[in-house]
Amino acid sequence: MLDWQNIDTVMLDMDGTLLDLHFDTYYWLQHLPQRYADIKGVSLEQAKGEIYPKLKAQRGQLNWYCLDYWQREFDLDIIALKKEIDHKVQFLPGTENFLNWLASTDKQIFLVTNAHAGSLAVKQPHARLDRWLHGIYHSHDYGYAKEQQEFWQALQADIGYDRERTLMVDDNLQVLAAAEESGVGHLLAISEPDSQKPAQHTGDFENVANLGLAIP
Repeated sequence: MLDWQNIDTVMLDMDGTLLDLHFDTYYWLQHLPQRYADIKGVSLEQAKGEIYPKLKAQRGQLNWYCLDYWQREFDLDIIALKKEIDHKVQFLPGTENFLNWLASTDKQIFLVTNAHAGSLAVKQPHARLDRWLHGIYHSHDYGYAKEQQEFWQALQADIGYDRERTLMVDDNLQVLAAAEESGVGHLLAISEPDSQKPAQHTGDFENVANLGLAIP
C-alpha cells in the first residue's frame, strides 16, 4: 500500500487515471474514422487504413498527443469532432471520492498530462478538475512527452518537487518507468483505465483498479 505519510506531492495523469479512457479509445478508433469517411467521402475501411498506421507510427511521441499535429495530418477539426461526443467524458469509479479526500490533506496536487490543452478544454466543462488541483502541467509546454527523461528534467526545474516524496499515478507503464528513472519515489498504476476493456497487466508497479481504492 502507498505510504501516504511520506508523500508530499501527488502528480496525477488525466486520461485513464482520473477520466475514463473509453472516451479517447472510442474517439480515435471509432468516431474519428467514421467522421473522416463521412467528410472525405471514402469508405470506413479506407478511413481506418489511412488513420490507424499514422496513429501507430507516433505512439509514445509528443505528436501522438498533439491535436494540432493530427489536425494538420488529417485536415480535420479534431477538437470540434471531439466535442461531438463530449457526453462520453466521465470519471473513472471512485475518482471524485479520492480527489475530495486528497484535497482535504496538505499535499500538493498537480495534473501532469500528455493531453493537449485542446483536449483538456473539451473535458474540463464536464470534469472541472481545477476544483482539486494546485497546478496543471502539459507535456506540450516542455516539448517532450512524459515517456522522455527530458520532460521530467524540465518539470523538476519548473516545480522543484522533492522526488523521493512525490507520487506519480498513471495508467501508462512507460510513463511510470520514466518517472521512476527520473527519481520519483512513489509510483502507482491504474489497472482498469478503460471501463469497456479488461484490466491491464501492470508489471512490477503497485496498482489499483481505480483511485477510489487508494484512499487509506
